[in-house]
Amino acid sequence: MSTLTVLAIGVVMGNGTSTKSGTPKPYQFANIQYLIPAKDFSNDNTNIQRAGKDMREINMSFDQILFNKLKGINYPATLELQLEANPENPERNIVVDFESVEADF
Repeated sequence: MSTLTVLAIGVVMGNGTSTKSGTPKPYQFANIQYLIPAKDFSNDNTNIQRAGKDMREINMSFDQILFNKLKGINYPATLELQLEANPENPERNIVVDFESVEADF
């Protein structure tokens, strides 16, 4: 198990049935939204300067108990996310638990 400390700004969880392809296909998702420092981008044709924060999302276990714990937090909040390999794609991690921490971002 590994950890990741983030400045979390929210959590989202949902499920439903997609009919985009014509054949109904069930889906579900659960993500924690967090902020990272904005980074400049440049290459041969582009120069973009950035300041502030960018939002990112990390997948979490589709778990109502975990969502309810995260739902009770006063955001933004510094969280230490506990990560495990995603059973559907072991090359990626998902959040399985968390602890609130005191930290400056």
